[in-house]
Amino acid sequence: MVGVLRLNNGMATKPQYGEDRLVNKRTGKLASSSTWLLDLAACAVVVGDSKGIPALLPQSEAQKLLVHNELKKFNRHKSVKAVSGQESSHADLRVLACKALPTIAVFYIENVVGNRLPSQVNKKGFRGWLLGQLAIPSSALNTFLKNHPEFSALAELKRAVNWWLDRQKQRVNP
Repeated sequence: MVGVLRLNNGMATKPQYGEDRLVNKRTGKLASSSTWLLDLAACAVVVGDSKGIPALLPQSEAQKLLVHNELKKFNRHKSVKAVSGQESSHADLRVLACKALPTIAVFYIENVVGNRLPSQVNKKGFRGWLLGQLAIPSSALNTFLKNHPEFSALAELKRAVNWWLDRQKQRVNP
């Protein structure tokens, strides 16, 4: 009975082509040299396949990698697409800021510089106003952004002037 359990346990840990990845034995993280081809070659080495199609894989390189690495199931985290207005990753916030800039610019023109000539309004002044308004939690801009669910993630966003400068450049040169 014990021998049967060991046999079944050993079969469950047998590496499967395409499912197992090279993982560092010491850290448990994905090996830096892990590629799909080397992962398949390492599976072939562990299983003992050296004839046919597996013979075409770089098995000698995989043997070297198996000194400090082992094959394990390694599931990458699936990227979760945030709900509009609930973005939290840097990339999502950059995209959202690019989408929101025209709306924020209209708010700026209507509420701040409505009585000035267009020649008196510039991008530098807009960015300065934007950073100042985002730094004040109860400012009119933060209230405006919180009331618009699609832009609520930008409310009280702390970013440097250069970050907003890059968003403006992306709006001009997409």
